[in-house]
Amino acid sequence: MRPVWLDNRFRHGFRRSACVLSMLTAALCLPKLTAQMIGNSLAPPNSSAQATTPISVSGRVMNAMTNLPVSRALVRFSGRAVLTGREGKFEFDQVTAASGFFQVIKPGFYSSIDAGGSITSSWRASQTAPIELRLYPEAIFTGTVTAPNGDPLPHVVVSARRRVYDGSGRGWVPTGQAQTDSHGRFRVTVPPGDYRLETMAGANRNASGQIILPVRVPAEGSSITSTSDSIHIRSGEELRFDLHPAVSNAYKVTATFDSSLGRGFPRITARSGNGLRLPLPVKEASSDASSVATMELPSGTYTLTASVLSPDGSEQAQTTVTVTDRDVSGVIFHLAQVPVLPVELQVDGSATSDNQQPSLQQLGLTLENTESDAEPMNSTIRLVTRRDRTVAFTVPPGSYRLRGRSSGTWYIESASYGATDLLQQELTVGPGVGGTPIRITVSDQTASLQGVCRLGGVPSDCWVYLIPSTPSAETVFILHGNSTDGSYHYAHVPPGSYQAVAFAERYTADYSDPATLVPFATRVRAVTISAGEKPTLDLDVVPTAEMTR
Repeated sequence: MRPVWLDNRFRHGFRRSACVLSMLTAALCLPKLTAQMIGNSLAPPNSSAQATTPISVSGRVMNAMTNLPVSRALVRFSGRAVLTGREGKFEFDQVTAASGFFQVIKPGFYSSIDAGGSITSSWRASQTAPIELRLYPEAIFTGTVTAPNGDPLPHVVVSARRRVYDGSGRGWVPTGQAQTDSHGRFRVTVPPGDYRLETMAGANRNASGQIILPVRVPAEGSSITSTSDSIHIRSGEELRFDLHPAVSNAYKVTATFDSSLGRGFPRITARSGNGLRLPLPVKEASSDASSVATMELPSGTYTLTASVLSPDGSEQAQTTVTVTDRDVSGVIFHLAQVPVLPVELQVDGSATSDNQQPSLQQLGLTLENTESDAEPMNSTIRLVTRRDRTVAFTVPPGSYRLRGRSSGTWYIESASYGATDLLQQELTVGPGVGGTPIRITVSDQTASLQGVCRLGGVPSDCWVYLIPSTPSAETVFILHGNSTDGSYHYAHVPPGSYQAVAFAERYTADYSDPATLVPFATRVRAVTISAGEKPTLDLDVVPTAEMTR
């Protein structure tokens, strides 16, 4: 049997590229205009402060990968904007502000290698070092989408989903997409990172009554790169893939629900034994006793999952259907209430009484689905406030990890569900469970950490990452250091043991995986902190060149 995708060909190399100036492309190429400092970041300088004597502020914009100047980049500063010249240089004269921020934009480039990286660079009049702003060329996925017989498939949507991590867990975020042309060709531009390349299911315009099945690269269980479930693409790199999704006749499947759906409308997905997942457009017809849903599926055996909102929360049902070469009827969904797990907050007895206690919502609590290919809507379960003002998780059956964050002076000291320690063990939820509360204990008995970041022995701007070695609801604590003298100060660090590392720029990764820090082992420092302590830990900064390998 011919595999779903063939002939993966990689084209490496750096290239300059330009985005088409359309609204869609602008959304992909131009960074967001706000920057968020994570953790106990230093407050930005007061850009309204005035210098005593007008000065000129100048610098260069450089391609971070080639170290060549970038011309005609738009540089913004203190409400003014200029374009760089042929040598990437820019200058602002008659500057009276004592501080401010630079922002640089260029179609075909990104201002950071990180999905959540800041796009601004701070400046103070006291700075004497030359100003250098860096841009990263976009990465490009190209290729074709053809049927197994070689015919090109036009109007197929190809999506690049980027692997992202944050304090609430991990997931795959749509980052770029394109539609194939009449020859089945596609071109998707993205920031550098780890991706899945996917085609979406749809009608085959070359033959009526047929559907094009979705295909994903890497396929389930493949290992075309060092990371088996993703493709790593570097800044300025182009990778080519020729995709061959299966094309199949479609057959009508009719299902009934054993209870009325009321005002709800079902969301139904089908998953085959080999991991293929199909979201199904549903046509519904209701009667007094039950509701009927019709959908279309190709031949095969599928697990159908139906979800519907009800006045009391969410209901879900699963059933199995086998489609041969004819329409199928008689499928029945038995809806059941999705388990609801209430969450309760308690305060450690040694906490200082004059510190205002956080709310559960301020702790950013989520449940992260541990399945490698979880249903997108169930990959991260967020805390909700119910009608009776209690807070709870509505959790479909599965296995989960609890995630959360510190809030001000408070951190999550422990979390339990019955006898399960949720800081060390997974939460397993089965059908029909619920009622037993998750108990969260917080404490304000923290420590602090300070030090200086150095790059090549010189104090340097840095992002400090603290990765807990002891049980924690947070996978990483992040702090932006002082860009002027390289110092950092992290107040309210939960007591425990950590691996500390400093990067020249923000560096998003799966810090729950020990392999993440292996490439930077020579710069990682171990530290153990007890409540009330204020140790000093100086760090050598990982340069950008090592972060982009």
